[in-house]
Amino acid sequence: MKKGKSKNGEQRYLCQDCGRTFGMGSGHILGTSRLPKETWMANAECFVLMLPLRECAGRCHVCLKTAYTMRHRLIECLSAYSPSFKTGRGCGCELDETYFPESFKGNHTKGSFTMPRHSRHRGKQVHRRGLSREQICVMTGVNDSNETFLQVSGRGILSRKRAMDVLRDRIASASVVATDKASAYVDVLAELEVDAHTAYDSKDPSEGTINRINTVHSLLDTFMKPFKGVSTKHLGTYLAWFKWCRTFMATDSGTAERTVARQLANGVCRSRIHDMFNVLPP
Repeated sequence: MKKGKSKNGEQRYLCQDCGRTFGMGSGHILGTSRLPKETWMANAECFVLMLPLRECAGRCHVCLKTAYTMRHRLIECLSAYSPSFKTGRGCGCELDETYFPESFKGNHTKGSFTMPRHSRHRGKQVHRRGLSREQICVMTGVNDSNETFLQVSGRGILSRKRAMDVLRDRIASASVVATDKASAYVDVLAELEVDAHTAYDSKDPSEGTINRINTVHSLLDTFMKPFKGVSTKHLGTYLAWFKWCRTFMATDSGTAERTVARQLANGVCRSRIHDMFNVLPP
């Protein structure tokens, strides 16, 4: 039954079974926030422009903490619209991995987390040469439909077990796969019964290259650069943001803003504010 109206004039209702009141936006991200829609639309514009948090806070007239929670809730809401990666029989895909320095960026004066090492300045995160355990492995793939996946997969050089955990539900039998010379892919793809596996040597481009996945890595580096280092505990969130941008971002920023507004109005965010703080590194 009808139960009054909210401050913005929307009709509210009362459930005669459980006694709870709700509106048309209940369950959606806008319905669970006390911020006005104008603030969320301003944040959506900042989201499309990929602005830093402090500039987002200034444009939306909110504090830095609120801008932080809005960004993470927006990413969780919009990432549900990104297409899932899947290869079927006869479909082709390219696989590779990229690495990010392990980062404990953030304010650790509050909470129970203790730094496992001394803090470092930006640009000096890695002390050991090569693909050591100081670097975080991110497995990536792109298929014929230009669908992409980006999955954080442990520390250091890729192992067979970690590769299998990531690819088991993504690579179907009788698919065609191209990778680099990493040894972890050989046994894994053989177990997955792919139709053909071609391994290219990155040091000898005359044999062939995996150009599409290299393009994805180049775009990912450009995307991450303005943030001046992303903490490892939030790396997966920013990878989801990049995947959404690669799927829906067009040359016209106005089109992208309308897409964000449409998805935001119907999207759902299950996380609460207390879930976004004091997150421990994986």
